[in-house]
Amino acid sequence: MKALRLTFLIILLSAYNKSIAQDTIPQSTIHSIFDIPHETAWQKWMWIHRSVAFMITKERKPFFDTAYVKTYKKSVGITIPISSRFLRFNLVDWASGNTLKYSPNSSYDLGFSVSSRWATFQLLTGVRIYENYKNQKGETHFHDTQFNIYGAHVTSDIFYQNYKSFYIRNSLSYSDYNGPTRYAVRSDINAVSFGVSSYYIFNAKKFSYRSSFAFTEVQKKSAGSFLAGSYFFLFNVKGDSSLVGYPFRPLFDSLSYLKDATLQTYGINIGYIHTFVFFKRFYTTISLVQGLGLEQTLYNNTKGESFSSPLRGAAKINCRYALGYNLGRFYIGTMGILDYLFFTSKSNTTFNFNTGKITAFIGYRFYFLKAEKKILRKLNLIDYRL
Repeated sequence: MKALRLTFLIILLSAYNKSIAQDTIPQSTIHSIFDIPHETAWQKWMWIHRSVAFMITKERKPFFDTAYVKTYKKSVGITIPISSRFLRFNLVDWASGNTLKYSPNSSYDLGFSVSSRWATFQLLTGVRIYENYKNQKGETHFHDTQFNIYGAHVTSDIFYQNYKSFYIRNSLSYSDYNGPTRYAVRSDINAVSFGVSSYYIFNAKKFSYRSSFAFTEVQKKSAGSFLAGSYFFLFNVKGDSSLVGYPFRPLFDSLSYLKDATLQTYGINIGYIHTFVFFKRFYTTISLVQGLGLEQTLYNNTKGESFSSPLRGAAKINCRYALGYNLGRFYIGTMGILDYLFFTSKSNTTFNFNTGKITAFIGYRFYFLKAEKKILRKLNLIDYRL
């Protein structure tokens, strides 16, 4: 009797496994999202999620020349950067010809960066490695977040910066300044910047933008590309009192006695980038992009009055550099990015500002392909049962 029960159980399990195998659809048999079953209500619900998983994991023919570019797109790059970031601006009074140059007290901060197939996100950890002369330049508090999208032919940079407390780095150029510190410090001034820049890479087949700035590819041979795109920047600065304070106030026209200002600018980018590869594993990248566009500023003075400038011409320069070493999955190097925005108006008061960062980094590329497939399979998103 026990033998009969055991035989029956074996037959039952065999039939169950056979039905599971019949109902399981290997990922290799799915050639498009329309091949994913979507007849029942459950299948229609899962079709949305399975389609996303299919688009992310499907095999693609390389769009680049493999003699020039090697890809690590199926890996995740974990990078530890030490960086110094900044947001600087100049208040230019065209009536008197004088300028005040405001800078944050920069520090060197430890960060954390993750680079995947198509995007890089970098976040500061809050750990400061070095702070610079707080007794002379004050202490700047800031939030600086950047998000980079690196597509096959288009790359986009998105950033948000919020800086509080600046010092006037050209204080000593005015003989009237005799403050207690080397520089005049304005701890009440708060500046916020938001920006988006995009570039189309014309020679994406041989040139890799990701190699120098996302670390998911490696440039094997020297190559470059022309770039074209667009940009948008929003900048706001405000203080508890006039941005032009004593002892500088008598040296500036009354139109510069501003409490806050908001500036927006947009335009097109045109430029060139090139990566030089030497000794097989070393590389250096140089980029120069010229932006041309329009700008408008809204002013609020210390009397509570508001006025705006007419739409006027503006320009932007973006410079990038990178220098590094690739050893398979391991990489190390340095890079820098600078955006400088300036405006053509030579009447009343204008603001020029620049933003950027300098970074030294070390990183490693981890392969998570097996773990990724295992998780997706457990979630019934690939190699799924009906």
